Amino acid sequence: MLKYHFLVFKMNRLVGKGRLSSVEEVSLAGQLAEMIDSPDAAQRVLADLCDHTNPQIRRISINAIRRSHQLSAPGLPAVLLRRMADAEPLIRHDAVWIVQDNKMDGAELRAALRRLAGNVRLPWDADRARANPSDAGLMAQVRARTALDKLLEKSAAERNAALAAAALDLGNGQPYAEGTIGHKGLVQRALRRKQAGRRLDSSVKLTFRKVEPTEVAGNKRFLL
Repeated sequence: MLKYHFLVFKMNRLVGKGRLSSVEEVSLAGQLAEMIDSPDAAQRVLADLCDHTNPQIRRISINAIRRSHQLSAPGLPAVLLRRMADAEPLIRHDAVWIVQDNKMDGAELRAALRRLAGNVRLPWDADRARANPSDAGLMAQVRARTALDKLLEKSAAERNAALAAAALDLGNGQPYAEGTIGHKGLVQRALRRKQAGRRLDSSVKLTFRKVEPTEVAGNKRFLL
């Protein structure tokens, strides 16, 4: 606990003197990640640092959480939602990184990913992001779009499997599960065929007699 408080004091002192370099951010994030060895420790960092007024401390804490792999802290989803809407694009990118790497899912997370992705289209914008690595905002959008597409693909596969299992009821030979739209349509079509069969059976059946041609003789053939 003492080491943790000392590190927090060190970070605040450093950012107070001026902006940290990327190397310093990475170093501090690594030191902090070594102290996050339990969900309780992760929760402490989330509460103390992830909503800090200084964007560099917010990013250091988010990177430390990602490195620690302590994802069972109860406050993590709410923090990620806030950080995906952060004013700093690098923090948005790192928050999505946690969601993507750990295959986190949920309605609110998907909505946040959709808002962050905006109108990004893959793979064209992904190529543009690789060509412009300094555009952190675009990189965050591309990562959000990629993560969201993976979640949607997973949901579609699960839904198709569930529909196939429900629709193909091999036990009773029915192609649709009872109560589904397909089953109701099947029952209605069977009823219409049955009613049409009854009407056909009760209707008058016409019979036709073949008429043989007759030979016309004499002057009558000119009147035809």
